[in-house]
Amino acid sequence: MDRAPIITADDVMRAGACFDGVMQVVSRFQGKIAAAMPVSAVLRMIPKNDRHYVLKAADLDGNGDGYGYGYGYGDGNGDGYGYPARRSHGGEG
Repeated sequence: MDRAPIITADDVMRAGACFDGVMQVVSRFQGKIAAAMPVSAVLRMIPKNDRHYVLKAADLDGNGDGYGYGYGYGDGNGDGYGYPARRSHGGEG
């Protein structure tokens, strides 16, 4: 069973958010925010314009790689979908 992604404030700062911005969110939700939280809970707490930092910190946003095949005619444009690769945090698990 896959576990829900968990992130910390440090993860969000490593993804590009500034220290002051992260600390404003932590202060605003003091008593409601934990040291490590599920991404889904964090996303419900923060404004939409800041969610990209959380998604990037959890490896749920951005470019990826993969493979595929196809046939037929077309202009090369199309839609796709995917899922992030699992993050390795070291240790066993």
